[in-house]
Amino acid sequence: MMLFQEKLKELRESLNLLQRQVAAGIDMDTAVYCKIEKGDRQAREEQVRQLAHFYGIPYEELRKYWLANKVYNLIEDEEDASEILSMVAEGMAEYGQANS
Repeated sequence: MMLFQEKLKELRESLNLLQRQVAAGIDMDTAVYCKIEKGDRQAREEQVRQLAHFYGIPYEELRKYWLANKVYNLIEDEEDASEILSMVAEGMAEYGQANS
């Protein structure tokens, strides 16, 4: 699984940009952007929207990475993280079927 910060780095490097160039492009402090790309700080949803626009990719695509990263951060230290994710996936599938 690619984490949000890895996706940001991949996007930035694919365009041969420096972190400070991305930060300037979305009017963000360079130190804040660096922390987000390193995974030391969680981006806000509006920042995700700005980044998607900056990179010219659909917001929903980048948002999925962001949300997956939030879930990962929530359970990464849990011994049974895989089981927890399976339970959530099953619950989501059942919920989707019940509301179809």
